[in-house]
Amino acid sequence: MSEDVEETRKIRWLKATVIGLGVIFLGLATLLIVLIMTGGPKRTASTAPAGASVPRNVTVEDLEFTIPRNSRVAEVFATGSRIILRVRLADGTERLYALDGETLKPLGSLTVKTEK
Repeated sequence: MSEDVEETRKIRWLKATVIGLGVIFLGLATLLIVLIMTGGPKRTASTAPAGASVPRNVTVEDLEFTIPRNSRVAEVFATGSRIILRVRLADGTERLYALDGETLKPLGSLTVKTEK
C-alpha cells in the first residue's frame, strides 16, 4: 500500500510541475506577443547607449560661406561634430573645408594639389 501512496505523490508532484511550467510558458508567450505588438520597450535618455546622440533644439542662422569663383562643392561629409566640404577649384585642385558641426563656423582648410 505504501508503494501506491508513493506513486500517487510522485504523480501529483509531476502534474503540479507540468502545470507550473505550462503557466510559465503561457506567460512568456503572452509577454513576447505584447512586446512584438507594441514595438518593444521605449528608449529614453537614461536607457540610451553611452555613445548615442540625444536630439536637441538647434537654432539655425542664415550663414554665408564663400568658395572661390568657378569652383563647385563636390561632396559634403559629416563626422562627429565636424562637417567637411570637398570643393573642386577651377584649376582642378581640390580644397577641403572643415566646419564646426554646431556653429557652422569655418575651422580651416586644406588644399590638395596634383604634382605636375
